[in-house]
Amino acid sequence: MKNSNSSVSYHSKYGTVLLSLLLIAVILIYTDTLTTPFIFDDINNIRDNPHIRIPSLSIKNLAWAGFMSPISSRPIANISFALNYYFSGYNLVALHLVNILIHLATGVFLFFLAKATLKTPALRSRYVNPGWIPLLTAFIWMVHPIQTQSVAFLVQRMNSMSAMFYMLSMLLYVQFRQSETKRAKWSLSAGCILAGLLAIGSKEIAATLPVFIVLYEWYFFQRLDKRWIKRHFLMLCGFMLLVVIISLIYLENQPVAKILSSYNNRDFTLSQRVLTEFRVVMFYIGLLLWPHPSRLNLDHDFALSYALTNPITTLFSIAAIGVMIILAILFARREPLISFSILWFFGNLVIESSVIGLELVFEHRNYLPSTFATLAVVTLVARYLKPYWLSIISLCVVGTLFTLWTYQRNRTWSDEIVLYQDCAEKSPRKARPHNNLGAALSRQGYLKEAIEHYHTALRLKPGYIDAHYNLGYALAKQGNLKEGMYHFQQVLRREPKHVKAHNNMGVSLVLQERYSEAIHHFRSALEITPWDADVHNNLGYALMAQGLLEQAIQQITRALELDPNHARAHTNLGLALRSRGDLKAARDQFIRALEISPNYAEARRNLTEIENIIRKPD
Repeated sequence: MKNSNSSVSYHSKYGTVLLSLLLIAVILIYTDTLTTPFIFDDINNIRDNPHIRIPSLSIKNLAWAGFMSPISSRPIANISFALNYYFSGYNLVALHLVNILIHLATGVFLFFLAKATLKTPALRSRYVNPGWIPLLTAFIWMVHPIQTQSVAFLVQRMNSMSAMFYMLSMLLYVQFRQSETKRAKWSLSAGCILAGLLAIGSKEIAATLPVFIVLYEWYFFQRLDKRWIKRHFLMLCGFMLLVVIISLIYLENQPVAKILSSYNNRDFTLSQRVLTEFRVVMFYIGLLLWPHPSRLNLDHDFALSYALTNPITTLFSIAAIGVMIILAILFARREPLISFSILWFFGNLVIESSVIGLELVFEHRNYLPSTFATLAVVTLVARYLKPYWLSIISLCVVGTLFTLWTYQRNRTWSDEIVLYQDCAEKSPRKARPHNNLGAALSRQGYLKEAIEHYHTALRLKPGYIDAHYNLGYALAKQGNLKEGMYHFQQVLRREPKHVKAHNNMGVSLVLQERYSEAIHHFRSALEITPWDADVHNNLGYALMAQGLLEQAIQQITRALELDPNHARAHTNLGLALRSRGDLKAARDQFIRALEISPNYAEARRNLTEIENIIRKPD
């Protein structure tokens, strides 16, 4: 498509202004998510992750955060959360702002990559002047409603950050190939490798990067020349070996055992997941084409495929995907961009949508695959919808509609109860949305309503550990300690190393003054996670209640080493020091607790009492 003489011209000097306006628009449509609380996997990976609570900036602390966090294979993303915590604690606005900035950066890299791609040897004769295509690609991709999950869901920074570095690595590779100076080539190639390593360190999906760099080279610089493959056969084998090595590292050199073990706690088998994923991928395509908010869901309830014809849509999906891949291969020379984009889409879904026993469906998995898919759609519209100005207006209308839908979807994400209600309404027969809604209601004090949803979750999925734990916690919070402990026992019977169940069983026993039993549970929890500040503090309190002051002080001090801003631990240490007769040191601990939490009534009451004692004349 030669568009240099089109009636609607595009001046590159306005590109920066238009791109800047787009970035501002994206920030505005995501403002509602700036205070979205920790949800779902955010709890374990961010809020309750002690390893990101670094007290100072050092290589040791950053490495501790990167490689000791729950998902240790994603150290770069973990370090980013640690840096967030260091500079602003658990400030939600700061956390979400970083996610939004990552999304903006990815969109900018897509814009420049699309622009550079259309100028490669295989495409520059067709796209003499790329015109509006790169900007419209970035526009539609950035405001697409399906991206909301990658941006608003804090823990999915792992996904969006990996995609950001992935796109940067691709862009630097293209610039390396188009550069004419040796010095620039060296710096660009080094940047490409570094960005690739950062992508892999953010999430495992970037393992496909070497494959797509080779494929990009062959498609757009070598014009699918088979002789190039023969000449560089050993180099290509090296790239493939690199992919295998990366895969083996993540699979701990036991790929079969690791993959099979990923199904240990799943409600589906390997064959069921593989068959189902063909339908899931077709569902993703449908969401990309029609992403109305009513179709979007944080927690989809997707029916399993049990055989090729059960349901019959499994076979249709396999056939449809097969036809698309075959057409991509057959028309590669005639339509290199469309062909590459199809392979990019399916290839970047293959890690999370094939044999590994992950959750069946998540919208954020389309974040990286949808980049080139969007470019392909935009180029097709620009080519076939005439006159050219009509294609531009049509794509702008689509982008505007997507902007409105993303804004609407983000309103749902702005409140955790609204978000989980949305999940429960769209997936009423799935236990997890009811459990999560119950947890959200419980956090905001609606214990009665929360308990109803926990019971619903257990009715849908008897033996559901998370629902048992949350129900036990809610009942204990209501004062129904006996029934709450029953549910903690159900959790520990199924999962003896459940740290939170041990901890809350201990707390329930402390409230009944059964200190010896409580200490047993706290110690059991610390055998599993010795870095949990809350458990150290609770153990210290139980020891103090038994009169074991030195042991109590030791445990509470350890809690404060792990989390210096633990207000309750400062208060408990103050109580222990007061019992030992060290009144001034105790007062300092109460003051510190109030500095951290000014409305902490227990600390204020104890501070007042101890100051009265200190002032009282002998």
